[in-house]
Amino acid sequence: MDSLLKQRLELLEQASEIDSDIKNTVIEFADKFEKKYSLEMTEDNSSMLITHLAMALSRIKKGEIVEAMDSLALDEIKQCKIYNDLPEFYNDIEERLNIILPQSEKDFIALHACTLVLK
Repeated sequence: MDSLLKQRLELLEQASEIDSDIKNTVIEFADKFEKKYSLEMTEDNSSMLITHLAMALSRIKKGEIVEAMDSLALDEIKQCKIYNDLPEFYNDIEERLNIILPQSEKDFIALHACTLVLK
């Protein structure tokens, strides 16, 4: 993860949009994602994924609900070559933060993750 993405997370934490546990969890997610898919996450290619993940985790901790993704878009995402790998990442996040990721959030995370890997 490049320094600009880390700076983005720092700013979200300073603005009290996320807490340090979420920031650290997102950094760990990025490290694992980079290793698994042999890529470097940068501000240019990963800002949507990192920001969405951080804010999603904050929403979940606050008990906020996210609407489900359009079924046609979801069907397309399910065809992504990494879609079936993503539960291992979800499980790590859930264990670390002691939360349950709603399916709607998993779907949006998958959208951003698949977009990154397909670039």
